[in-house]
Amino acid sequence: MRSFLSGILGRGTAAERGQALALFAMGLAGFIGLVGLSVDMGQIVVARTDLQKLADSATLAGVQDLPNASSATSSANTYGKAGAAAGTNISVTISQTYGSNDTIEVTASRRVNYWFLKAVGLDGMTVSARAKARAMNYAGGGGLLPWGFIASNDNNSKLLQNTCYTGQSGGVPTFQQGVACTIKYGAGTNSGGDFGALSLDGSGASVYRDTIKNGSTKTIKVGDKIDSETGNMQGPTDQGLSDRLALPAPTGCPGNSYSDVLSVTNGVASIRPGCENSPRIGIIPVVDKIANPQKSTVLGFAFVYINGTTGSGGGTKVDVYFVKYVTELPKGVYTGTTASGATAVKLVE
Repeated sequence: MRSFLSGILGRGTAAERGQALALFAMGLAGFIGLVGLSVDMGQIVVARTDLQKLADSATLAGVQDLPNASSATSSANTYGKAGAAAGTNISVTISQTYGSNDTIEVTASRRVNYWFLKAVGLDGMTVSARAKARAMNYAGGGGLLPWGFIASNDNNSKLLQNTCYTGQSGGVPTFQQGVACTIKYGAGTNSGGDFGALSLDGSGASVYRDTIKNGSTKTIKVGDKIDSETGNMQGPTDQGLSDRLALPAPTGCPGNSYSDVLSVTNGVASIRPGCENSPRIGIIPVVDKIANPQKSTVLGFAFVYINGTTGSGGGTKVDVYFVKYVTELPKGVYTGTTASGATAVKLVE
C-alpha cells in the first residue's frame, strides 16, 4: 500500500499530490462503506431468512391445537423458542376467519447490531418475519385409500361394524385415539361378503390394489355414495400395501415408523411437520355402513397412520391409528364451514 501511494503521490506538484491523496482517501472511505454495507445487510438477510423459517414452523406447530387458543399459543411459543438465537422474541395472535379461533399468526423478531455501519452512526435494526396459518375442514379430495371407517358399533347388527367408533361430536363421527383400529377385515370376522373395502375407482382386484398403493384418482366428497368392494382379496391387499409401504420417507421426515411420523400429546396423535407425505399416512372415508349391495354414504374423513397387517392368510387384517392433523393436500377440497371430522391446516401468509 505504501509503495502504491508513493507511486501516485511521487508525481506532479504538491497541490496535485494533495488532491490525489484526498481523492484516494475519499475512494477508500467509500470502498470501506460499501464493504460495511454489504456485510451488515448480509446479516439482515440471514436473520430475516432464519426468522421466517422459525415463524413458519411455530405457526404450523400452534395451528394443530386450534381452536384451543391457550394450547395453540403455548405450542407456538415452545416450538418457536426451541433452538432460536439469543434475543429472539415470539408474538402469537389467535383470531377468527371462518370459525372461532381458526387462525393463528406468529411474528418472530430479533435485534441485529451492525459491525461496520456504526462508523456512520447506525447501530442496528430490529428484523422481523411473520406467518399465518388457518385450520380448515377437509371436505374431500383425491388420493383416498379404498377402505372405510364405519360410523357404527352395534353389537346386535349383522352388518360390518367398527369397534373403534365412539360416537359423534358436533355431528361428526369420532374414533378412538391411540388404539389400532381395523379398517380391512379378514376371513371369519364378518357375517357376509364385506370386509371393509370400498370401490372408489371402480371394481376389480387390480384397481383395488393400485388404489391402495397410489390413492384414489377421483375426488370424493361428503355426501357421495360409494359401492363396497366385496370379497376378501387378501392378495391384492398385501401387494398394494407392500408397494406403498416400501416407498421412502419424504425429505424432512426422519423415517416412516410411528415415532418418526407422529407426535403424541395427551393421547392425541398428530403428524410431525415434514412427514405429511409419508406413505404411512392416508385418508379414509368415514361411512354410515358397508353392506353390499347397498351404497355407503360418505359422512366425513379421517387421517390415519397405516400400522400394517395383523393375522395371517385369509384372516389377515389391516390396522390403522387415527391421527389429528395434516397440512393442506394438493388434491384436497377445503372449507371453513363444513365439518367433516378431519381438519387440515394451511399457511395463508
